[in-house]
Amino acid sequence: MKRSLAAFALLAGVACAQDRAPLIERINAYRSAPQQCQGRHSAAAGPLAPAGSLDRVEIGSPQEPLQDALRRAGYTASRAQVIVLSGPPGAGAAMGLLRERYCEALMSPQFSDIGISREGRTWRIVLAQPLLPADLGGWREAAEEVLRLVNEARSTPRTCGAERYARAPPLAADARLAAAALAHSRDMATRGYFAHAAKDGSVVGDRAAREGYRWRLIGENIAAGQGSPKHVVAGWLASPQHCVNIMKPGFTEMGVAYFLNPQSTRVIYWTQVFAAPER
Repeated sequence: MKRSLAAFALLAGVACAQDRAPLIERINAYRSAPQQCQGRHSAAAGPLAPAGSLDRVEIGSPQEPLQDALRRAGYTASRAQVIVLSGPPGAGAAMGLLRERYCEALMSPQFSDIGISREGRTWRIVLAQPLLPADLGGWREAAEEVLRLVNEARSTPRTCGAERYARAPPLAADARLAAAALAHSRDMATRGYFAHAAKDGSVVGDRAAREGYRWRLIGENIAAGQGSPKHVVAGWLASPQHCVNIMKPGFTEMGVAYFLNPQSTRVIYWTQVFAAPER
């Protein structure tokens, strides 16, 4: 009997893990486009990064402060919100309820991380914004780690939403693309917006050209709030359209940079530029 119960618990854990990733993908796809929420327009938001410590958040009682439960799980947050759903049998149904009842939280730019746990038909979704670590390092150091993580992701086949990608060749760093990325991160952070189109109307191809990069293929990922290369790449990989950019075999070079503005809503802004040069 003990062996059967253990096997059941293992299978239940696998089932929950299989539902968690599709729900995060659905949430990130929803956040990637403007939405009408409670009669108001919500701008597109960046992807949420899966955080394992948020999966483990356990609230002992309704009176327990959420920050205490977060600290016990090993997560230091500047802000957080817990959503509990009862009834959805799968990720699709859970997403339907989230859109209907919690669209404001889903679209909030003040959250950058997510954790999900499930027991039967009860789901707990934790949305949070971490305190930035003191040892984040400079943007160039972070860029090296992002490149390493991206090439690690490209080294194995991957599914991005409904699209299956074979392993792709590694990307090379390019200083001009990094300069374009830094310029856009700085502009978003200092001027208080989050979008691929800058306030002057320029898009990624324009910004790369300004830096002297002649491209034949170009793309861009942006994110905000994640306090480490690991978390920002995890968020991009958990978002179908951002994942596609990472896995696209036609890209050969990349530049990435973040910019900090503690007075801004999201504090830290990331831009990742992919390209292939003219032949």
